[in-house]
Amino acid sequence: MPPDLIRRLRLCAEISTARACGFSGLATLCLMVGLSSSVATTLKAGGYSALLVACVLLMMAQRARSRPFKRTEIWLMLDDSERPPEALAQQLLGEVRRATFLRFAAYHALAAAVMLASAFLATASRF
Repeated sequence: MPPDLIRRLRLCAEISTARACGFSGLATLCLMVGLSSSVATTLKAGGYSALLVACVLLMMAQRARSRPFKRTEIWLMLDDSERPPEALAQQLLGEVRRATFLRFAAYHALAAAVMLASAFLATASRF
């Protein structure tokens, strides 16, 4: 398997996942702005939202290997000449998608931990 193909698959998976996470981040930001009258509440809402996105990404990672490759955004992003042979496509796209989802889930879990810890500190500092 050419390394350029793997690199292209990873790039497409990164773009696809980052786009979706960007939209969820925008929704989280709107929620946090709406609750901005209380710092602790704002941080809790952001932390729980990031935790929810991390859980969704973990579920998507669990199903990534079995999702039909022709129904993925990555497959649609590839030109016909870039697409791997169909015999290998399911395995390759499944693994690349799974790894990407797990990485983005880790980012969101870290963001959730930081926001929830900050909310705890903001609440604790009031005493």
